[in-house]
Amino acid sequence: MTLFILFTLILFFDGAAIHFHRTGKIALWLSGIVMGVLSPILGYSFVFVFWQLSKTFDPSSTHEGAAYAGVFIFLGLLANAIIFFIIGLIIKIINHFKSNKINV
Repeated sequence: MTLFILFTLILFFDGAAIHFHRTGKIALWLSGIVMGVLSPILGYSFVFVFWQLSKTFDPSSTHEGAAYAGVFIFLGLLANAIIFFIIGLIIKIINHFKSNKINV
């Protein structure tokens, strides 16, 4: 279930970032920053939801598996955000050098 949620969120964030980049509304590096800011919020939200579900289904457990699942989602989204930020910066630098080369 954790991997399904992680892949669904990554597909949603990546699809939105690529769509906004292609239409010229938001730069790719800025999408990476937005994803990086949203990833802890989503990660801790999933920790809380998984913890509540774990308490409901097994009240005698220590519930650390719920925390691990939420942190795994957070780290996956954060890694995705860092990759988007780096790729966006590389694209911006390449476009900057191409535009300077043409103007010279």
